[in-house]
Amino acid sequence: MLLIRDRQKLARILVAVSCLALSLAACAPRPETSADSQSAAVRDDAHPGRAVYEQWCAACHEDGARSGAPSLEAIRTLNRASVRYTLELGYMQQQARNVPPEELAELIAWLPRDEQRSDDWIEAARCPIKTRRVRLDGAALTSVTFGVENTNNRRQSAAETGLARADMPNLELAWAIAFPQTPTMRSQPVLIGDTIFIAATDAGRLYALDAGSGCVKWVYASEMTLRSSLSFAAASDAHPASILMGDAAGFVHAVDAATGAKLWVSDAKLTRYNRITGTPVVSGGRVFAPLSAIEVNYAGEDDYECCKGQGAIVALDLATGARLWTGTTMEPAQPVRFGRTGTQQWGPSGAIIWSTPTIDEKRGLLYAGTGENTSWPATDTSDAIIAYDMKTGDRRWVFQATKADIWNYACSRRAANCDWPGEYHSPDHDFGATAMLIERPDGRELVIAGQKSGVIWALEPDTGTLVWSNKVGYGSAGGGVHWGLAFDGARIFAPLNDPTGPHDNPNFGPGMHALNAMTGEIEWSYQPNARDCGQDLPVAAATRPAPEWRLLPVSAPVLPPAPVTVAPLDPAEIRALREQYRNRCPLGMSPAPLLVDGAVVTGTTQGMLRIFDGESGEVLFEYQTNREYPDTVNGLPGHGGSLDSAPYIAGLGTLFVQSGYARFGQPPGNVLLAFRPRKD
Repeated sequence: MLLIRDRQKLARILVAVSCLALSLAACAPRPETSADSQSAAVRDDAHPGRAVYEQWCAACHEDGARSGAPSLEAIRTLNRASVRYTLELGYMQQQARNVPPEELAELIAWLPRDEQRSDDWIEAARCPIKTRRVRLDGAALTSVTFGVENTNNRRQSAAETGLARADMPNLELAWAIAFPQTPTMRSQPVLIGDTIFIAATDAGRLYALDAGSGCVKWVYASEMTLRSSLSFAAASDAHPASILMGDAAGFVHAVDAATGAKLWVSDAKLTRYNRITGTPVVSGGRVFAPLSAIEVNYAGEDDYECCKGQGAIVALDLATGARLWTGTTMEPAQPVRFGRTGTQQWGPSGAIIWSTPTIDEKRGLLYAGTGENTSWPATDTSDAIIAYDMKTGDRRWVFQATKADIWNYACSRRAANCDWPGEYHSPDHDFGATAMLIERPDGRELVIAGQKSGVIWALEPDTGTLVWSNKVGYGSAGGGVHWGLAFDGARIFAPLNDPTGPHDNPNFGPGMHALNAMTGEIEWSYQPNARDCGQDLPVAAATRPAPEWRLLPVSAPVLPPAPVTVAPLDPAEIRALREQYRNRCPLGMSPAPLLVDGAVVTGTTQGMLRIFDGESGEVLFEYQTNREYPDTVNGLPGHGGSLDSAPYIAGLGTLFVQSGYARFGQPPGNVLLAFRPRKD
């Protein structure tokens, strides 16, 4: 069975990579060119940009379920800045180099279908004058960052939110608002007083909305696509109350929370490869920004000099944006060897930080999870949790969970940039999920981290010593724990984006586990079924694993098994696998959960919102968000899609849910949904 699964996985990867190479190789950035103004007036289906798309891009974007590429519908909702960014700095920068300049210009002119009317709705949706002001003095700080607060427990109480566990079965949709040119709702809002601050990242817009009605108080327009979730910083003598976020070019933005005015924009990146995916967090008058990098995508090209991009934490002054220190994950990359195609290779690289840092003010530490290395040699800081000194940026300790993990897009086909000396493996088992600093019922504090390997690790905060571990998922490059965990004071809630089985371990596969914080044992588990994809099935029920499956400890660092070499598949097998992948029902639970008065708010990549009782695992509420919303409060077409990243926050008696995530072939969407208890 293992060999069959590996062959299936390999075939899928090869199909996806070859498809991406076909489409991406055409889209070269030519920023000096501009679209022919006459072509803009051409009827859409006769526009020359459509022919460019059909020639170079359609092979993947018309079959996103197989290739992982966003659909044409999704990319046509982007604005021109986003399209141009993708070609100049984003995923297509390296691979897509050969489109003639005039064809590229036509493609850029045609793709952003809604460019001209993207902001026309705002004036009509403005709040009345008497409710337009953002009231911050004495306002409740309901949720101030990705993890609700800086320890990232993602826990809210009934007093803070106006919602109780007993309200959950009675929720109904109160209103929805739609955002144009935004197929991916990836940025968790913050909620201060009666104002919800939310970013439409693809459109480069940050909005302050009235949390009661969805009307617009102000809007901030970025010149670059935004990327991270938001943080709020209260006012001081040195600075006004601020909203902080990161963008796709590695800049941190500070915006006046009262007015939407730009306070500063600071370049945090180390190299041109960096971007900001995790949330910049605020403590002690400083902003701590995590750096991820996009270079892993470029390495699939054999002539690319892989790799130089690295992760880091950058500390900025909250008042000015000035850089205070940089805490790196390794030494700068150097030329190390020539690849088998004669291309210079660089290293070490990688160990980027996808997640939101966790603040430990008592110890003066900041905890950050890292990704895999992207080139040889491997370091002891990849697939690790690193504790940084908050004053200096020095590394205080490093816990490495998986060693010798070097992965980039070349590894899907063992191309030139995935060919190194020695024994190295490429499972891509990084820490993409944000760690938590928790206090157990016995008063002991732990750092809890979930990994894409499917392992939950509990660490001693002073030293990084392993306290307990439990392998609760199968794990994979796209599985395990993706964005984060939650903690209710006694239990840790771990969602899994694992591939659907069959698995030897009954715990493995997509679902949710509730772990005892004292021991790491699984108390209950839930695995969704095809009801999430519209099949007429009863609601799945939570179960308690048999004793032998409740705790599977793992020692660190793990050396993953060597890649399995398999015989090539024949055309009939490839066709069968493609059909299987196209018709799959995705049940993964990728987004970070949220706790509201002990109820666990979760969702699936298919768009199903689901709320559990945290103690028993009973399903309290279900709602399929992947649907049309014709009656949005701002009058724009609204559609839900995948639930991913960190889409939930609660306050003022309302559960707010963002729906839509147009990455990896998932359903796009552009809505913020507000749920409230029904009134009898």
